[in-house]
Amino acid sequence: MTGIPILQTCFSRSWGGLELQALEMTAQLHRRAHTVWIACCAGSRLAREAELLGLRVVTFDITGYFRPSAVWALSRFIRAHGIRIVHCQLSKDLSTVVPAADLSWLSPRVVLSKRVGSYLSKRDPFHRYTYAGVSRVLAISEVIHTNVLDTTPMNPDRVLTLHDAIDTERFSPAQADRRRVREEFGYTDDVVVVGFVGRFSPGKGHEELINAASAIGRARPHTRFLVVGEASAGEEEYAKGIRQLCRSMNLDGVVSFAGFRRDIADVMASFDVFAFPSHAESFGVVLIEAMAMERPVVSTNCDGVLDIVVDGETGLYVHPRDSAELATALTRLIDDPAMRVRLGKAGRQRVLRLFDRRIQMERLESIYQELLGADREGVT
Repeated sequence: MTGIPILQTCFSRSWGGLELQALEMTAQLHRRAHTVWIACCAGSRLAREAELLGLRVVTFDITGYFRPSAVWALSRFIRAHGIRIVHCQLSKDLSTVVPAADLSWLSPRVVLSKRVGSYLSKRDPFHRYTYAGVSRVLAISEVIHTNVLDTTPMNPDRVLTLHDAIDTERFSPAQADRRRVREEFGYTDDVVVVGFVGRFSPGKGHEELINAASAIGRARPHTRFLVVGEASAGEEEYAKGIRQLCRSMNLDGVVSFAGFRRDIADVMASFDVFAFPSHAESFGVVLIEAMAMERPVVSTNCDGVLDIVVDGETGLYVHPRDSAELATALTRLIDDPAMRVRLGKAGRQRVLRLFDRRIQMERLESIYQELLGADREGVT
């Protein structure tokens, strides 16, 4: 495929799964010989991380939902670089991208990856205008696909499901170093490690995990919990509260906090069980990372998770906000090594079949190509 001039946008100042996916998609398009930029907020963590990867980065001063100076600057950038596809990774980006695309005179195709559901109707005149400028919405799960149809003026034929995906060669038990991270935290071979990866944010289920750790730690003294992740801007007090909760339960020898890690494949390999107690999740990339590493998962049965985990086949479901049920399911896997192996191997096979990065990128390129072909034919 001939390289396409593409602009990825993610005007977010947070740092979590959404921003990581925007970064990874940009890096993958770059590796596949497209001329791709990523547009970020000036001074954002995403901008810094993209620069570290050697990607083309352009920053804008984006505040609120509409900033005329940013619209003009973005329209000039689109025109100067002959951008054919503008791919927004955040719905909020549309308020800047759509008018900028109109003003650029080039009429680039606008694509939106929809990662977070909305409870608000977006059929007012402003949203009718912005969504009229969107050629395709790519929902990351079936629950988000339904939400887009329920809340936006998009025609059903312009809404597709395109799951987030991972590099299954990087996330492979054959490539990872299981012992290194375990030795770093002092876990001997007889210790069963329950892992969690995710930013400190209300709704991720940290409280339920700590409560489950308290119950399990008393009955299964050979079990340890490793919590990986950091707080995004504005969530620091929540993170402090979780650590304080852990101390108040005297879990310092049971629960460890690893902070942000770049070696996630090795971290996942160090786990014996992966816990995902989120209250609501539009998808859950860390789930497919864990499953790709042949880790059995205990997950809440909510929203986009239903696209990923098969209860009893690749993991065990629990209800959100139920720490006792979470503790019971984790204990089943802690006590049953054979079940851990069976669920883990089935999980990797499911990821290879449905959530492999190469499959996702080939489909994304075909969507881009279809839109550009339709553009030449004068249809959308």
